[in-house]
Parts: sequence; structure tokens; C-alpha cells
Amino acid sequence: MIYLILSGVSAFLGLASGLGPTTLLRPLLDAVSPLPADAVAILCSVATLSSVLVIAFFALSEPLTLHPDELILLAVGSAIGGVLGDLAASRFLADISRETAALLNNALLFVLLALPAVYFHTLSASIRPFSLTRLAALPCAFVIGLFASFLSFGAEPLTLLVYFLLFDAEHHEASTASLTIALCAMCGKLVCALIRTRLNLPHADILLWLLPGAVIGALFAVFPAISSRPAKKGDIFLKLSLFTSLINMAAALT
Repeated sequence: MIYLILSGVSAFLGLASGLGPTTLLRPLLDAVSPLPADAVAILCSVATLSSVLVIAFFALSEPLTLHPDELILLAVGSAIGGVLGDLAASRFLADISRETAALLNNALLFVLLALPAVYFHTLSASIRPFSLTRLAALPCAFVIGLFASFLSFGAEPLTLLVYFLLFDAEHHEASTASLTIALCAMCGKLVCALIRTRLNLPHADILLWLLPGAVIGALFAVFPAISSRPAKKGDIFLKLSLFTSLINMAAALT
């Protein structure tokens, strides 16, 4: 039941605030779950993919905000990054203890959340955005997909930072890019994980709780009448994610 609640609340607040469905779930599971790090990674990846699929389904009724060629570049780059990120994470987690993995994962997650926050709150007023060609979306999607797969979350804040800073994009363009990268990176990661584990996902009983929570939370976040109030509290949600990551790092060091 705790997994249902955590995934539902994380998906709802994360999507309503624009920070991603598992931005909070990953550090929360690191903090409260007794599962090994590789199992937590798979669970978070499935929760991310489930929530993003719900959002993508509703987005199909809206016109495309990015050129189809750019969407293909984003999909290919993030899918390759998702595959390589899973291979790197599996090799990384196999050689270290759960405490060390939690410390390094949460430290990296903290940096990837803090950098966009610092840019949007402080540096965006003084740093002029670049206007790179959209062909650069391919390597950008690859790098973001690699981080997203390695840490098993959608990396939505990082995508928004890259699109605003490097491409001087509009908000709706950055949101579409974020959705595409999260979807394809998690698909690449899970396909690679299924092949690597010979179609044997660990802790399927927990997935039966985690999946409905992620889907229900995403469905609630789709309706503006329900999600408008939490959307105004994105800073609180971000600070909670950063604080949880710090707690995990402190716990791993003690």
C-alpha cells in the first residue's frame, strides 16, 4: 500500500508542478524501501514510463509543437542514451554496496535538480540563451537520456534547462521535448533491462501497487481543476526532492 501512495503522490505533484512523475519517488524509495538499488531503479523506471504514457495519450489530441524531424532526433538520441544508461547503471550497481549506490545516485540527482533551479531562479535574467540549430537536439537527447536512465527518472528539469538555455525554446516546445525524452529513455532502459534479465522483472508484486499509483496520479494531474493548486507550489516540491536526496546522502555517510 505504501508503494501505491508514494507513486501516486509523486506522479501527481511532479506532473502538476512540471518536475516529472518520479523526481520525488526515486529519493523516497531510496529512503524508505528495503529493496536493493537495482530493484528500486527498475520500479522507478516503470513508474516513470506509466505516468509519461498517460500524459502522452492526452497530448495526442493537441497539435505538434516541435517539427517531426526534431522529434525523431529526440527519440533516437534518448533511446540510445536509455540503453547505455541501463548498461552503465547495472555495471555500476553490481560493484558497490547499496549505501554507496544511494549516496552517489542521490548526489547526482541533487545536482541535476539544483542546476535547473539555480538557472531559472537566478541566472536566467543575466545569461542570454543560445540559439543552436535544432540538429543539436540529438546529442542533447542522448546525454539527457543517459542521465535519466542511469538515475531512473525522467530528467524533466534537465531537459527544460537545456531547451531554454541552448535553443531559446518556448515553454510548450520544451515541455514536448521533455515528454519525448522521458518516454523514449525509459523505453530504451526497460527494453535493455528485460533483455539483460531475460524477461524477469524483480518484485512484480510491488509493481502491482506501484503501477496503479503512477497511472492514477498522472490522471489526476491531467485535469487543470485538480492540478492547478499544486502547480503553484513547484518550488516546495523541488525543495522536498532536494531535501530527501540530502537526507539519503547523510544516511549513507553515517
